[in-house]
Amino acid sequence: MTIHPLRRSHDVGHAQRALAEVVLPRLREFAIEDDAKGVYPSEGMDLLRRAGLLAAVLPPAKGGEGLGWIPSGMPMLFDVLTGIGGAHLSLARLYEGHVNAFALLWTHGDEAQRGRLVDYVSGGGVMGVWNAPSPDGPVRLVGDGQRLVLRGRKIYCSGAGDLRRPLVTAERDGELLMAWPDVSNARVDLSGWKVHGMRATMTGTVDFDGVEVRHEDLFGKHDDYHRQPAFSAGAWRFVAAQLGAAAALVDLMRDSLSVTRRDGDPYQRARLADAAMLVETARLWTWGAAKRAETVDVAVDDAIAYVGMARLTVERASMEIIDLAQRSLGLRSMMTGDPVERIARDLATYLRQPVPDAIRDGVAGRVLAKGLPLLECWAT
Repeated sequence: MTIHPLRRSHDVGHAQRALAEVVLPRLREFAIEDDAKGVYPSEGMDLLRRAGLLAAVLPPAKGGEGLGWIPSGMPMLFDVLTGIGGAHLSLARLYEGHVNAFALLWTHGDEAQRGRLVDYVSGGGVMGVWNAPSPDGPVRLVGDGQRLVLRGRKIYCSGAGDLRRPLVTAERDGELLMAWPDVSNARVDLSGWKVHGMRATMTGTVDFDGVEVRHEDLFGKHDDYHRQPAFSAGAWRFVAAQLGAAAALVDLMRDSLSVTRRDGDPYQRARLADAAMLVETARLWTWGAAKRAETVDVAVDDAIAYVGMARLTVERASMEIIDLAQRSLGLRSMMTGDPVERIARDLATYLRQPVPDAIRDGVAGRVLAKGLPLLECWAT
């Protein structure tokens, strides 16, 4: 199959059509087998590579769209993430990690480092972000001025065993740095990834002991990884992937009602209406979050709070949509192999993001600090 790269901002309409008509149908097929086998989505990732979506993170001068770090690329990234999320949520998780890693390293890299990033991605390389420390403590950089190596483990490393050059956060002399090592020789343990959903993300624990890091592959300054608003407001991207999966459930719910000729049942129609309204609510929140996250003239604290509200709202809407779809379709929605069963399982798993209570508290704190009428708090 010939895939024409989905690039160039002046032809976003073509990119959207090609994504919907060529890429996404194949990804839906791959999602079935990847989930059943619990394997890394190699075919899906290769399809994204051939479609130009991995290289879309590159700057326009290098043939990309600057997805993830140039504000003008936000609409295309929104469509790509919602599209992939609806077709293959595990792959969407990995693609979002690729976008996030490149944006972080590009933003905090010098000219030479950026050149190496371009070479790696232009050659088809996939990136990711491995940040979660193990209970043993943080990963550390040790060594002298000549040679640095990593010591320690990370948990919840998506793409473990397949990603060769992820972004890895590590501590050195009291500073948290971003490293971009070759982890081909790291020890990977996938035995603990016994999960309800998101099986094809191939998430595991990685032991980095002895993995060498070149000095030129240390990016940025102390704690640049947590620099705001990118650290918190960038959550809009995984919310967009979740939105895509929730919308796909409602599409399947609608199609099933038509095929089974239950589309005239008033109770089923009521469920479908409720689900459709929830999707539109989630879409409006996610779009609003993306605009605020990618707009430089929005106050940092406002962007963070708004994305947090979107994240919690989409979580609530998605859980309601899962319930509505399962009630509408009945036992079929619990059958292994049915796309509703898989998408609901993947989505329920992906919605379990960290610190939701802290996010909610942060929203309340921002509302209290602004002291404005609520209709004015988030006006743009």
